[in-house]
Amino acid sequence: MDNPPAGPRVEERLTPHALVGHANLRRVGWWGFPIYELVQDGEPVAHMGRAGWFRIFLGRGQRIELPDSSRWRLRAITAGGDIWPVVLDGLGRKVAIGGVAHGAYGINTRDAAFMLYREGRSRRARRRWVLRHFETEVATISSEPAINAIQPVPLGVVLVSFVIVRYGLPSDASPKLPGFSWA
Repeated sequence: MDNPPAGPRVEERLTPHALVGHANLRRVGWWGFPIYELVQDGEPVAHMGRAGWFRIFLGRGQRIELPDSSRWRLRAITAGGDIWPVVLDGLGRKVAIGGVAHGAYGINTRDAAFMLYREGRSRRARRRWVLRHFETEVATISSEPAINAIQPVPLGVVLVSFVIVRYGLPSDASPKLPGFSWA
C-alpha cells in the first residue's frame, strides 16, 4: 500500500476566511478596481468590484479579491425555478450560497448553515438583521452595510448577507397564493 504524499493535507492548505468584530463596506473608487472595500479596523478584508442587482443576479457577478491574493466571484445560480446568490472561489467551488427558507433566508457553506432574519417589525428595526447559527446569534447586520460579528462568521456568508440585505432575492417579488383550509 502506498504512503500518502508528504506535505500538508488539502484541509490544512485551505485558509479559513472568517470575520469577528465590526466591519463595514465603503466605497473607495468610481472607475477601475476596486470600487468597494470591506474594512475591519482600518485594514481591508476584501476588495470588491462594481455591485448591482442586475450585475449579480443576471450578469457576470461581482469580482472579489482577498488580501491573500485569492479571487472570488459573487454571482447567482438558478435552482428549481429560484435564483440564489452564491460566492464562488477561483476554482468555481461554492464558498457560500443563500436562499429563501420559511420566512427567513438560509445561507450555507461547506461546513455550516446560517439563518438571516429581520430584527423586528418596526420601520427602524427593519434596517437591522440578525444572523444565527443554529439558535445562537452570531452577528447583526445593518443596511449601511456593516456587520458586527460576535463569533467567527465565514466571509462568504457575510458577502451573501450583504446582497440579501441590500437587494433581497428575485423570488421575494413573486406572487404568492393564499393557503386553503379544507376543514
